Amino acid sequence: MITIAHPQFREELFEKAKKLGYIGPERNLGEAARAVYPVQLESTINIDGEKVTIRPAKPVDERRIQEHYYSLPKEDVLSRFFCQKTIFGRPEMESRSNVDYINDLTLVAVVGEFGFSKVVAVAESMKLKDINMTEVAFSVSKEYQGKGLGKIFLKKLAAAARANGVSGLMAYTFPSNKAMISLFKTLPYKVKTRYEDGDLILSCKFNELA
Repeated sequence: MITIAHPQFREELFEKAKKLGYIGPERNLGEAARAVYPVQLESTINIDGEKVTIRPAKPVDERRIQEHYYSLPKEDVLSRFFCQKTIFGRPEMESRSNVDYINDLTLVAVVGEFGFSKVVAVAESMKLKDINMTEVAFSVSKEYQGKGLGKIFLKKLAAAARANGVSGLMAYTFPSNKAMISLFKTLPYKVKTRYEDGDLILSCKFNELA
């Protein structure tokens, strides 16, 4: 609404949105005006007869994302966060649901009826401004792993990054995480690997085709 409003009303709408919690307190008006919900990233697929909606996260998803992380097995928490996290507090969840869709973007896979839906997978990206790359990370509930969600997420994040002028993607993972390595190599770009403090860093540039 801020984006399409007449310029003379944008500041007032921006301040009201901040008071209502729709926009984080650290945002400025310029960022908010650009943070248009990317409806083109929405899609629906069928997994084993169940409808799965993939879309950008919204502020109302905060609790659903939190419940998703708490439902993950310990090994998946370690793979995603590189430590055995046991608490996923509200401030951390707010950073994943209150995004600007440009410098940071979270995608969720949602199942269930409206009002009773749950998040079964989360894909996050964060723009690293100093190198103009986007770092990506994924988590998928056990029962939805191997169903193609990661590939769909990665393709959407790559498209969003390219549209916002980012030069490529990168991801930190364990060298033993063969699923993540294989996922990255589904992209039509040359994938580079390097090690840092025992972690594997995957990266690709959009102007370097495989």
